[in-house]
Amino acid sequence: MSQSPPKTPELAPDYYLANFHFMVNWVLQRYSDLLNDNEHQFLAAFQQLTRASQCLLVRLSSRKGTLFRSDKLHYAEIDSIEQAAQELITAGLLSSDSLLSISDAADLLTKVELLNLFSQDLIGIKQSRKEVLVAQLSELYPEPKTWQDWTNYQLGTAYRLDNQTIISNLLLLFFGNTYQDLTEFVLQDLGLYRYENYSIDTQHRVFKTREELEEYQGLIQLHEQLEQADAIEHLAQIAELLLAAPQTISANTRIERRRARLCNQLAYELERANQHSLALALYTQSHLPPARERRIRLLEKQGDVYGAWQIVNAILQTPCNEHELQVAQRLAPRLAKKMGEQIIKKSPFSLREKTIQLPRLIDIEGNNLRVEEIVRQHLDHPESPCFYVENLLLNGLFGMWLWPEMFRGIDGAFANPFQAAPLDFYQDDFVIKRPGIDQLWQLLDNGQYQDQIRQIWREKNGITNHLVHWPFLEESLLDLALHAIPASHLTSVFKRLLFDIKNNRSGLPDLIQFFPNEAPYKRYRMIEVKGPGDRIQDNQQRWLEYFSLTAIPAEVWYVSWQ
Repeated sequence: MSQSPPKTPELAPDYYLANFHFMVNWVLQRYSDLLNDNEHQFLAAFQQLTRASQCLLVRLSSRKGTLFRSDKLHYAEIDSIEQAAQELITAGLLSSDSLLSISDAADLLTKVELLNLFSQDLIGIKQSRKEVLVAQLSELYPEPKTWQDWTNYQLGTAYRLDNQTIISNLLLLFFGNTYQDLTEFVLQDLGLYRYENYSIDTQHRVFKTREELEEYQGLIQLHEQLEQADAIEHLAQIAELLLAAPQTISANTRIERRRARLCNQLAYELERANQHSLALALYTQSHLPPARERRIRLLEKQGDVYGAWQIVNAILQTPCNEHELQVAQRLAPRLAKKMGEQIIKKSPFSLREKTIQLPRLIDIEGNNLRVEEIVRQHLDHPESPCFYVENLLLNGLFGMWLWPEMFRGIDGAFANPFQAAPLDFYQDDFVIKRPGIDQLWQLLDNGQYQDQIRQIWREKNGITNHLVHWPFLEESLLDLALHAIPASHLTSVFKRLLFDIKNNRSGLPDLIQFFPNEAPYKRYRMIEVKGPGDRIQDNQQRWLEYFSLTAIPAEVWYVSWQ
């Protein structure tokens, strides 16, 4: 008798309020000294509200924008929106009499409503797009009015929520980033995600001072301005603000990385707009790739071959990652020729390649199978099983091996209970901050890594980890991999992954085939599959070259159809 799948847990109607309280209490416990008077007053006022008003405030704060129409607000858990809103207004947490421009008011109106309200002002252009209508009204009505005045009291009340900055500060302090929000609670409550039980304390908090928090928020605001910029003048204004900031390196590496990423993004937009000098100034202030590569190209374009040559040599000596090194190796010969310098050409690496013809196959629904699956089926035999793994297997083994250090509580690594990796996971000092990785290398040297990985698989199965895809890592595949792949090969792979986790976690071969019964050595091979018209990508090329240098068995199969 088959078992029915487990039921998805039901959430309480006001589940979000409990999550908001959890977030607030968390921030107060760890960051109370960083909150300003306005934030403390907001939290004190919030705590005094009735449950219905708290629900409405949290609901509105999670919606887009700051203006909301009362007739569009319907929440089953709030009996009276009007009463809840009035309590928020009395507490100073909501307003209903704000002055609005006609453009702001129009954002809350449909085109039909706009035509009904301003019919006499739009004669002759009623068939135009709403944007055209709003532009016409903006010329006619330059002065702001209240919502009731704009709508002649026909469409209820419009509420404005003015404390979004405070709430965004609370969320930033809780999550330590801008890409997570309160839906993380829901995913955990529904059982969709489980997280490691790492330690988070005041000593290791992400933001140490109020100045750091405000600097980070300032960078967020500049990024938002960049997303909305639609003219070179706007880009130049943002660049001036960014370049005018103090040149000192912040003690908070996360702030410096965010600033460097913003410099790169803005510089790229300016470069596309042919504002090369300004773009070059921004790239110069960034320590993150591809800043040095772009500087090389811009300097060469401006005729400064010597400056470009200097940066190329700096990359060749101390690359930030292998992609940057690969680019520098490609640019070096041309610049060397211009400089009259000699450069040692890189020796080509040995690559095992095979060309094969196979028939097209279809699935039960009549769709063509992917070329990787066709090759897998061609190779798969009971005595030599073949699996489609791409990046999942080696990353999964790496993630389980690295687990103890990956989730070690250190300064600035963890900000909230919903992290699948530490905040510094992709930073260049990740390894330096974790000397315990030396002990993990010893496990590979003495053969104890297999027991350690199996123990992690049993104890942590299902806990979210950026590197580990649990549904894929069945125990039978894990046993085959640990049985066939030598420790020396795993050591080589793990070293390259640690050098640049963000970029090197991709580009691994599509297939792995095991030969578990061959004596005297257990054997395996990895295969990158290329169908008609496909080519080896740069990240794949780097892995294949590395496999060749470290004697790890890898091949490329080029498939054509019979």
